[in-house]
Amino acid sequence: MFDEEEFQRALARPRLAGPVPEFLDSNRGVPIRAIPEPELQASTREWFTMFEKKLDYLSERHGTDLSWVMTWAKKYWWSFLVRDMSLNDELYAQDIRYVDPTTFGRTIVGIDEFVKYNFAFFDAIPDWRYDPLPDQVYVDVQPDGTVRTVIRYIGSGHFSGALRLYPYDDSAPVIYGDGRFIQAPAVDRYHFGPDGLMSEGETLFDFLDAVQRAGILPRDDSLPFRALMAASKLPVLARRVGEKLRRR
Repeated sequence: MFDEEEFQRALARPRLAGPVPEFLDSNRGVPIRAIPEPELQASTREWFTMFEKKLDYLSERHGTDLSWVMTWAKKYWWSFLVRDMSLNDELYAQDIRYVDPTTFGRTIVGIDEFVKYNFAFFDAIPDWRYDPLPDQVYVDVQPDGTVRTVIRYIGSGHFSGALRLYPYDDSAPVIYGDGRFIQAPAVDRYHFGPDGLMSEGETLFDFLDAVQRAGILPRDDSLPFRALMAASKLPVLARRVGEKLRRR
């Protein structure tokens, strides 16, 4: 059963399967310091402390009890830290709608599809952990009882498997990891109905940043990257030729 003690145990439990380098082995244009796990854990604990203070303030200012948002957040992070989806009916609407860069514009609908999407990342990065960044959470309360949040966080882990993109099954396009440690920021927005369940959400991250951090896409100043960008001229030329042929 989930309780505060179980939540604190999950926060304190190390998840990363291997060492964290001083800097990411990435193809970004500048060196990126890697955040070690103890620092990630401390950051997450600080986030929950600051978030509770923010919710208390908003409750006093709006006269609406928002303590349930803290309970929801703890259940949510706990479920992903320990990979336990038994609380899903207490977290999400049955017809939850969710969008991610890996859906290529499509919308995931329903709890089962939402779980399948999340576990695509866990299958590819078994020690993947999410850590919210202190003071980078925004809460909006609507007159109709809707509560909306935006949270910025860091994802960390060793990319040792195959990341299946939409539809997250054997038919999906796949990105393969080589086992290196990756760490990338993202932003999530969640919309909650008056019943306190997440009805809509979206994950936003820089796909170019992510694949360069994972060593899949080369650096911007490399010949392969410049050749890849130059290839974008081919469909432009093809379109111009097609337009000329149609005008004849």
